[in-house]
Amino acid sequence: MVTDSATISKVIGAMGPKPVYIADGHHRYETGLKYLEERRAAGEVADDEAAPNFCLMMLVGMSDPGLLILPTHRLVSGLAADLTAPQLEGVLAEHFDVLERTDTNAQAAWEHVLMDGSQSTFAFGTVADGLWTVAKLRDKDVMASLAPDQSEDWRELGVSILHKLVLDRLLRDKIGGTPVCKYVHLLSEVTDATAKKECQLACLVPPVGMSHVEQISEHGEKMPPKSTYFYPKLLTGLVFNSLKKD
Repeated sequence: MVTDSATISKVIGAMGPKPVYIADGHHRYETGLKYLEERRAAGEVADDEAAPNFCLMMLVGMSDPGLLILPTHRLVSGLAADLTAPQLEGVLAEHFDVLERTDTNAQAAWEHVLMDGSQSTFAFGTVADGLWTVAKLRDKDVMASLAPDQSEDWRELGVSILHKLVLDRLLRDKIGGTPVCKYVHLLSEVTDATAKKECQLACLVPPVGMSHVEQISEHGEKMPPKSTYFYPKLLTGLVFNSLKKD
């Protein structure tokens, strides 16, 4: 614990004017706010220095080369019917161009997504026939009508396109059912699930960059759910947040 007032003042002077982006840990932040509300209602927050006013956090530079944002892939179930690759292409045809068709090689499809480098290219694995399809959104303007209250930066995110256009609109309208997602991070988790037929459709989503997080935060928006997976994770239990003033 740092108790030297000169050091504390120096840190406050350096960090005070800088914005803080809650990149990981928003659930803990929201829990902290809820706890503060409860303690206030109980009459236990005497002043601005009371412990419930504060939340423990770790600050990491957004340009830190060791900070990675990994993608979160979707394993989709709940469709009214199983999909084959040709059927999927028919579903996507109105808004997507097919860039590649491959057999069971999920790795090749994923590498194509990474090489493209955009937020509008996805790899879809149809479990019914074991094929992979890489498709790219043809016209981003369609997202304006699907998410009119969000910024253009938000609408251009891969996870926004996948959920708003593919899952919530195209698959619901043309296949039916209620798409339900299981979220995984590793390609091996995707290939294991498809091999065991634990889903109907696997969706490989392009990773977002730190610039996306910054831009969307500056609009006053939250990132879409399950759009980021920050790595490495901070070890827990090393430091504890006291709920007492002293």
